Amino acid sequence: PAGTPNAARRPRRARLKPKTADDIARLMTRAGQAFRAGNLSRAGKDAEDVLKAVPDHGEALYCLGLVRHNQGKTVQAMTLLRRALAAHPGFAPCAVTLSKMLLETGDGDGALRVLGDALAQNPGDANLAFELGRTRIILGDPAGGAEDLGRAAELAPEAPPVYGSLGIAYQLMGDGESARAAYETAIELGSRDAEDYFNLGTVHMNARRFADAIALFTRAAEINPNHQRALANTGLLHGRSTEYAQAIAPLERAVALNPDDGGSVNELIYAYGVKGRAAEAAALCEKFLKAHPEAIDLHGQMAFVWMRAGEPEQAIAAADRALAAGSFPTPSLAMKSAALNELGRTAEAARILDFDLIMTRVHTAPAGYHSLASFNKDLVNYLLNHPSLTYSKVNRSVEQGRGTLELFDGTEHGPALELKKMIMAMAGDFMAAHPKDPDHPFLAAMPPAFDVNCWGTVYDREGRQLVHFHPPAWLSGVYYPALPASMKEAAKGRTNNIEGWIEFGRAFHLIGDRREPAVHLVRPEEGLMVMFPSYFGHQTIPVTSSDEKRVSIAFDLCPAAG
Repeated sequence: PAGTPNAARRPRRARLKPKTADDIARLMTRAGQAFRAGNLSRAGKDAEDVLKAVPDHGEALYCLGLVRHNQGKTVQAMTLLRRALAAHPGFAPCAVTLSKMLLETGDGDGALRVLGDALAQNPGDANLAFELGRTRIILGDPAGGAEDLGRAAELAPEAPPVYGSLGIAYQLMGDGESARAAYETAIELGSRDAEDYFNLGTVHMNARRFADAIALFTRAAEINPNHQRALANTGLLHGRSTEYAQAIAPLERAVALNPDDGGSVNELIYAYGVKGRAAEAAALCEKFLKAHPEAIDLHGQMAFVWMRAGEPEQAIAAADRALAAGSFPTPSLAMKSAALNELGRTAEAARILDFDLIMTRVHTAPAGYHSLASFNKDLVNYLLNHPSLTYSKVNRSVEQGRGTLELFDGTEHGPALELKKMIMAMAGDFMAAHPKDPDHPFLAAMPPAFDVNCWGTVYDREGRQLVHFHPPAWLSGVYYPALPASMKEAAKGRTNNIEGWIEFGRAFHLIGDRREPAVHLVRPEEGLMVMFPSYFGHQTIPVTSSDEKRVSIAFDLCPAAG
């Protein structure tokens, strides 16, 4: 500094001029130490001095390339690393670093070439095979990545990162079981990478093994307390398993780590609502909407919170805010109609819950089937043999019944395809029968096109659906391919038994009805399809007089993507 006595100044380190191999080694040692200490200037000068004496010195070129990259001079850095590889084609660390720089600049093909050339020079280098596999995954080629990672696993069978990346490749390829085995191997080999636990948790989550998934997400968050996605998924799965009290703490932490995570905010508001913590839900909603005014769907979520808290007037106000803002109407209409009934404003409720909007049709046999009975038999077998059919806590409104995952997942065939055609044809008829009406809160917001989702349920004795609605959908429905004998008798008008019937008009089961509302019952029969607005609360009356399985197939018509 100016004015500092010469005797007090820091002594400068001599700039060595290498003449011997030992001099070069000392300079490179000093350059490495300086680079690790963050002294880029010193590291760069030492590397340059080595290159003046030995222009193709691989380590000096590599070191100077790292310096230039850290100084933001990426083009110079890559030029230096290319020079190093040209002089030393087997320089594996240089190849790995150059490939990462190329990826950063968008040159994926160049990154693959560099790693492939280096691996050809070093066929026994497990790390090169590992990096090549990871790079292929990043570039959207998980199958190629799996092949390279399999080679890395043969070369380094005890390396956890290889199996963790192999699990990612398998998972991206849709092979959940192979992914599970790879992640489990990584963990058995001692992995301390939170991502391995998190990714294995997602495999279990997708397979609806929620207890296992929660345990793995919890472990990931123990290893990395700031693993926001693990915390968010822990809270999500607790909530979807109706464990709302356990959902709150991980969701609060997830939101604290990422206040912009609208999904976790939505789940946390819902969990607060179920547990009667309306004030906290309202405060969180207000805070999030200030930062994200476009998150208008939260008003509909708050309508549920206020209904749960016994505040129907507040619920109506929240629902109206959502509807006025153009939010998707299903959640808000479900809550508003329930609130109006609770307040005794039955005429207003009846305008929303207009039972004339329920369409029913007994279908005829589709093309290729000689009878409706043969079609229904094939459809039931299709459902019973579906690999996803199981009991699951995630079916929050189902009691005593098994359910499937998505039936229309792109692999549907045979009777499922025919059912899909029947649903879409009836939806077209529904739209024709109920044209757009700007004065009706449901018919005013008709989507121009739909995506259809479908799932099946097989009920045991006393199985039922609690009162629920379908928040993501605009139209929903159910098809009945197989009924117990007692229900068939009722369908023929021979008994007054309403077991297994579907009832419309009541409030969501987590709210309940404080006044008896107007309801509408539909009697199922084999071949019957029922279609209705998705906000209509509906439940099934349990079958208590028969052990025969009752089979139904439900579907949602959601606004098409885009």
